[in-house]
Formats: sequence, C-alpha cells, structure tokens
Amino acid sequence: MQLMLINAGVFLSLILIGFIFSFSPSGGLINKIISDNFDLIAPIGSFIRKPWTLLTYCFTHYGFFHLLFNMLSLFWFGTLVQEFIGSRKLLNIYLIGGIISGLIYIAVYNLLALSPQINNISPTILGASAAVYAVMFAAVALLPEYEFYLFGIILIKIKYLAWAFLIISFVVPSSGISHLGGAIAGYSYIYLLRRGTDLGSPIEAVSDWWSSLWKPKPRVKIPQRKYSESTVAMKSGSNSNLDPNYFPDQDEVDAILDKIGKSGYESLTKEEKQKLYRASQKKD
Repeated sequence: MQLMLINAGVFLSLILIGFIFSFSPSGGLINKIISDNFDLIAPIGSFIRKPWTLLTYCFTHYGFFHLLFNMLSLFWFGTLVQEFIGSRKLLNIYLIGGIISGLIYIAVYNLLALSPQINNISPTILGASAAVYAVMFAAVALLPEYEFYLFGIILIKIKYLAWAFLIISFVVPSSGISHLGGAIAGYSYIYLLRRGTDLGSPIEAVSDWWSSLWKPKPRVKIPQRKYSESTVAMKSGSNSNLDPNYFPDQDEVDAILDKIGKSGYESLTKEEKQKLYRASQKKD
C-alpha cells in the first residue's frame, strides 16, 4: 500500500505542478524540465548527467490508466509476495526490478544506437511497469502453480498470466524491453534468495539507517542501589534496634522523605534510615 500511495502521490503532484504552470507563458518549457528530471533518459550522455532518474522513473506516470493498471497488478501480485516473504523483500524486489530494468534498457538503447532499428525505441521510459513485472515474476518464482479467478470469471495460473502480459507488452518494443528486464530481475531475486543470497541487503541497510535517524534515543536508566537492613545498619555504624514486627506508618515515612528532599539521604539518623528501609519492605 505504501508503494501504491507513493506512485499515486507523485502522479497527483505532477498534475498539480502542470496545472499551476499552465498559466505561465513558459509553462510548457517548465513542464519539460520537470519531466526530464523524472523520466529515465536512455542516451548515455544524458543519463550520466541525471543518474537519479534510474530510481524516479519507476514512480512516475502521466496517464491515469497507465497508473491504474500498474497499481492493480502491483496489488494482485504484490500481496502474494508480501504474504510469503514480507514487505521488506517486496520493496527490495520493486526497487531492484526498476533499477536493473533501467540499466538493461540503457544498455540495449545505446547498443542499438548504431543501427537504424533505434527508430523503434523511445529514448525515454517512465512508469512502474518494470518494477511491477519484477514483483509479478517474483510471485511466479514463489508460487508457479498458484491459481486465481481473473476478473472473477476465468481460473488461471499466475505463471500463464504473467507470461501473457509480458509477451503482449512487446507490441511496443520499448515497453517489452523494459518489462523483460524487470521480469528477469524479479525471478533472479527469488532464485538467489533461495540459495542464501539477498540482493536487497544494501537496500535494507540503507532503510534501517534512515529509520534510525528519526527514532528517539532511549533514555538512559540509572540503576538504584538497594540495601538490605543489615547493610543499612552497617553503614549507620550500629545494628538495628527496631522491633522486627514494627513498620513505620505513612506519616513517619512522609516526614523522612521530606527530610531527604531538603537535606539529602545522609542527613538521616541511624533510626530514620532503618525505618525507611523497613517501610520499603512492607507488603500491602
């Protein structure tokens, strides 16, 4: 749900910013500058100047239905992943899927830059699709035989549904390449996790460090020393001369405590110290 809220928050924020600057004569230019800092730019020269877009692009949407499809897919498949390996691992898969997919897309784009085929691939990509495909194929790796009713009508295994989505996405080559990168990342994450390697350990370490910055430091407790009656008597220089069955009443205790408050514990007489200890041993 937090990932969905972040995606929705970025979507609404970009709409609001676009609306505000639409009243400015240079609004179009400003929106272009903003989008250039959110979308992943594949040409290597441009990407080096804006490396943060490797993370921001997988939270960025400009179309409502683009956002809706990605969030529904994230909810369906992400719920399965979260139930089996937890929300921290789900976050790892989402971020690693987006990052690895982005790097693969950059590599493919620049390799094809020497070929006329480059005209079929967009120099920019955006959206949570790659990260969602990572979550999708992580669910496939965990539960390949899991079945659910698609639209409440068709009973289908998630592995067939995931592969169908991936194949269809190649109708748009740039989307297909991005989604394939996410699928590889998600499946590989679970494969390596089962063999004892967690690719998300650095992400969890950074997350823990960030969380620790906002947690209040625990108060240091000063332990109180407790003395036995014999120790009190020893410190006062004599043995107890109180009746073993005697316990001071509340008025006596209050008077002793008032004296401590004004003059300190060492101002008490031997008998007062013994009474105070005896009062601490009284059971209601």
